[in-house]
Amino acid sequence: MVHSQQPRPRFLVVVFDGLRRDLITPDLMPALHAFRQDWCDFPNARSTFPSETRVQVSGLVTGSYPGGHGIMANAFYDPALGFDGPMDTSDSDRMAHAETVYGGVLAREDLGGILHREGRRYAALTAGKKGNARLLNTRATERGQPTYSIWGADISSPAAGFESIEAKFGPVPEQVFPNVAVTEYATDVLLDHFIETHDPDVLIHWFNEPDLSFHYRGIGTPESLETLTAVDRGFARILDWWSAEGQAAGWQIITASDHGQITVTGQVDVTAALTAAGFAVGHAIGPDVDIAIKRGYSGQITVRDRTPRLLRRVVDWMHDQEWAGMMFTRDGIDGTLPMASLNVLNNRSPDLNYTLKASDAVNEYGYPGTCLADNGDIPVGGGMHGGLHPIELNGFLAAGGDLFRRNTLVETPCGIVDVAPTMLAAMGIASPDGMTGRQLGEALLQGEGTRDWREEKFRSEARDHAQQLTIAHVDGGLSPYIQGGERLA
Repeated sequence: MVHSQQPRPRFLVVVFDGLRRDLITPDLMPALHAFRQDWCDFPNARSTFPSETRVQVSGLVTGSYPGGHGIMANAFYDPALGFDGPMDTSDSDRMAHAETVYGGVLAREDLGGILHREGRRYAALTAGKKGNARLLNTRATERGQPTYSIWGADISSPAAGFESIEAKFGPVPEQVFPNVAVTEYATDVLLDHFIETHDPDVLIHWFNEPDLSFHYRGIGTPESLETLTAVDRGFARILDWWSAEGQAAGWQIITASDHGQITVTGQVDVTAALTAAGFAVGHAIGPDVDIAIKRGYSGQITVRDRTPRLLRRVVDWMHDQEWAGMMFTRDGIDGTLPMASLNVLNNRSPDLNYTLKASDAVNEYGYPGTCLADNGDIPVGGGMHGGLHPIELNGFLAAGGDLFRRNTLVETPCGIVDVAPTMLAAMGIASPDGMTGRQLGEALLQGEGTRDWREEKFRSEARDHAQQLTIAHVDGGLSPYIQGGERLA
């Protein structure tokens, strides 16, 4: 008698950067909509804070929150690095220096390292920014693992064979809005080269849309809707491959977005406002600078020597600003909430995390969620993320394949930090110490089914400022799934 052998479980993780759940409709995104209907959908999936892309990349590959993996924002200021301002995680030279200072930019073991020591294969293909590629596998070169980036051979790892890909598919198209040509190119490379060439156990494929078109053209504009249909066409091609051969070869598909976006209604220059109030503000602590600021809708402030009195003055001043949103400090001083409630506290943390004010108002196209921003490159009417509005945090997550339940809606809170431990468990690999995400057993055929969970509310008040944060906990686990935060007064 001949016994057929089950293929090893393999995972293709497809990320749609910046995709809002409410835009996955049968008209705009029929392939992705059908996939989530047919398989296992997680409507209560959440991003970590700040809801910025490279924080989510790091959470995806480490299964940890920023308090564990150490990437505190797309760009963050840490005096220990000695830079003249915040470190942009797309700056290769500064990231290389940080790697030396920290003994590893990521403070937790990542998927590339875990699979490498287990003798498994890991690959990544990304159209995202340079920092995206770096953080998907910080040591791809020394591990001999393929990481392909559209930004060039110096950003890709040697094993990805950037030059051979260009020889086969032509040069990477110019990025325009909507970014349809780049989306199609990346899908071609995935389906006609990457999967067969590298035969990975885990492959992450990262679309850089609709994030870019949302940012620079706005949510609901014709350009943004066109880019939604473009990434959905790419995903439809992936599903065609999966139906024809991928699923039979053991491939599971996990689809996700790293965060959503809301609409910018105005810009605030927080640096100028602090300066006008008499504070000595700059990009880095120095002889004439007592307060270093990382600007943005989601901003960060570090004060000289972490002086409590100076931080108290800054917080009291911000309480009086109509544009101020949520505020978090390392110790949760009066009028703020503790960073530990978000699991964003470590040695690299600033003294103050803050957001600008957000609301549930709708934009001109009828899509809810608006905010103020301190991001000069984003036009008023463009999209933004990084904060705590529920629409930003409600990232899309759905999974399908022979390991997963069909036609299943899992209401339990979960997040991008749970993807890695779920894949590792399916491959029979133990999660390393420090991985705070959990296995999504509710979705697995051999899983435990429903889980108990509860919500917890944190509130602070001071002067004319009141705020509230809602956190969900599942079975007493370590992951604080952030349901949302808002300024109440």
